[in-house]
Amino acid sequence: MISLRQKRVILGFLAGTWCALHAAAARAEPGDRAAESAPTPSQVAAPELTPPRVLSDTRVAYPEGATGNAEVVLELVIDRDGAVKQARPASGDEPFSSAALAAAHGFRFEPARRGDRPVSARVRLLVTFVQEEIPDSAESTAAAPEQRAPGAAAPEPASQPIEVTVEGERKPLSRKLSRAEARLLPGAFSNPFNAIESLPGVTPTLSGAPYFYVRGSPPGNLGLFLDGIRLPSLFHVFAGPSVIHPALVESVDFYPGPYPARYGRFAGGIAAGSVRPASYALHGEANVRAFDSSALLELPLSDQSSLTLSGRKSYANYIAHLFAPDISVDYWDYQARFETRLSRSGRLTLFSFGARDLLQERRDDATVGLIDSAFHRVLVRYEYETTQGRVAFGTVLGSDQAKLDEGRVALRDTSVELFVEGHRRLDSLTRLDAGLDAVTGRYRTRLGHFDDLESRADYAKQFPTRVDRVVGGYLSLERDVTRRLHATLGLRSDLYASGHDTALAVEPRLSSELQVTPHVALLSGFGVAHQTPGNVLPLPGATPALQEGLQVAYQSSAGVRLSLPSDLTVEATLFQSALFNLSDAPGVSRLDNGDDTVDELSRSLGSSRGLELSLRRSLTRKLGGYLSYTLSRTQRSLGRVTGPALFDRRHVLSGAVAYAFSRDVHFGLRGSFYTGIPADVAYVEAARAPPRTSPYYRIDVRGERRFRIGTNGAYVAIVLEMLNTTLSEEALGKSCNAYVCREDTVGPVAIPSAGLEAVF
Repeated sequence: MISLRQKRVILGFLAGTWCALHAAAARAEPGDRAAESAPTPSQVAAPELTPPRVLSDTRVAYPEGATGNAEVVLELVIDRDGAVKQARPASGDEPFSSAALAAAHGFRFEPARRGDRPVSARVRLLVTFVQEEIPDSAESTAAAPEQRAPGAAAPEPASQPIEVTVEGERKPLSRKLSRAEARLLPGAFSNPFNAIESLPGVTPTLSGAPYFYVRGSPPGNLGLFLDGIRLPSLFHVFAGPSVIHPALVESVDFYPGPYPARYGRFAGGIAAGSVRPASYALHGEANVRAFDSSALLELPLSDQSSLTLSGRKSYANYIAHLFAPDISVDYWDYQARFETRLSRSGRLTLFSFGARDLLQERRDDATVGLIDSAFHRVLVRYEYETTQGRVAFGTVLGSDQAKLDEGRVALRDTSVELFVEGHRRLDSLTRLDAGLDAVTGRYRTRLGHFDDLESRADYAKQFPTRVDRVVGGYLSLERDVTRRLHATLGLRSDLYASGHDTALAVEPRLSSELQVTPHVALLSGFGVAHQTPGNVLPLPGATPALQEGLQVAYQSSAGVRLSLPSDLTVEATLFQSALFNLSDAPGVSRLDNGDDTVDELSRSLGSSRGLELSLRRSLTRKLGGYLSYTLSRTQRSLGRVTGPALFDRRHVLSGAVAYAFSRDVHFGLRGSFYTGIPADVAYVEAARAPPRTSPYYRIDVRGERRFRIGTNGAYVAIVLEMLNTTLSEEALGKSCNAYVCREDTVGPVAIPSAGLEAVF
């Protein structure tokens, strides 16, 4: 636990740093600061960023002599006066791309604005050419094309979103994964949550398994959120898909280190998914694969109301029995959202979702449950927005259940959360975010017959029947300290109560972004995070009691981001984490060395430091891809022994390339490589620098062929995808004595997928 004196020192240091930055800003650039410190009323009331708006007729004549339908994506640079300064085709075939390019220079826009000040912007504009069907006896003519631009009424296909980048706009400090990119990433199976594995700072435990170490923190310390709602688990069994339909997830913000004060109660990273906004238009998606089927349907009930239904059902038993005849697997999930606008500024949302997973094994004419879990969530939220801010309040009801140890342990949790949160722009330079919430959870444990009474006692100690409560709040202040320096100071505090145990967590956060040049930015962050005891793996209902105190993490990072030509982005980040009172039974499993003073529930100390490198170009481009590399060292101290954690992989390398042969044919490759994990050794001295298992590599592939239906963006696609086409085996562990080492392997874990998708 952090002492009160330590907390005061940390808070005093951060407050002093904030004041020093503010004072330095007041002395620097006096002319600019004087103008900025006295904004006009119109500047305060206006939105921070306003995208450009089309003023002229942007229809493009159908090229003479051409046939068929086509789409062209143009990249336009719109000047401060609204004229097209530069134009180039990003994708599209001739003669359509030349026709669109020639017409683009005559387009006129209302320029983008920051407050009341016009600024230049880069726009990706989709131009759609449609050839009119005509009778054989009629003279051949071509219809005027349909063209869609920002602000246009016609819908745009979800696979070709228009991007607007306003001059000076800050990119998020998180690592964002959009659904549009995740669809094209081999091995991600169209889901942005699955693509987390490809990001720097993430160390896999086992290829294909959705459990990751993030900057040294174990899988149970990774916070998972969807639309602000905590997810107890993210993926189905049998290396299955996400428990949330991918078409419902617009993007995922991934914070591997210091994260915003809005998020708390996790001592690792944060993966926060954003739900796709309601379009108030008819939209649907369906996917049929060899082992499951899924669908999403959005129904406009009126101009002000929308209903979205989605879900997935597995029939994976047929595939599972090919590889393991004694294994039975089943899973399903559902999502339902109703949204209605009660006024111009008010909106009511009802959102419910849940999932079920079942994995069984046949043993000696008896069926044994290996995994049996389910969860449900219901959100009721009201939001009110103005030009200066937003406020939201509501409640989240939850129900989790799981069975462990072949069904001998049954866990159930019902919870109620009340929350209020919002943000307000204090002036053109400053934004305030704040929130409060309270959660009550009732945990019930039922223990069956155990031959081993010690194991029964361990479960009773770790998961007692109890009532847990936590009350917390946060404040976050963002400010443009100078024209180039942006800083965020946050403070979060949570009070935990579990049975007779209580704990207080105070968590300061500080992050900054210094724009050295228009193409070079320096990023830094520091934060403290707390968490109740974690389970080995995320599982609904399996939340240990608050005993032996909270886990604590001190997280820091510093890096540089470069914006290169051709929309390439390069990032390099140094990070360091210090972990105290850590729950990481797998990570320390190789360090006990027969020490009777420790067991699997013992807490440990940990540390992680390293370097993250990435080179990225959006996968939605005609040619896109990324390279990601992590060099790290993760250690644990348990009892009298200090050494590398079980899943300490020094080198993790990942890369992908996606190419669009045409607007309807896509192909991608992804490669992964990482070094081995430390071996179990029979003597204490070697635990500090043990031998390691063999390195691992794999290659994933994805191919897609679309068949267009009509002219409104609907299509049917054949998608072929496979994880681990190289059929590589992976070392699961290695045991060494004084004479010999023996390596255990698993696999090959290869997941093929052949599916039929339909979108309208």
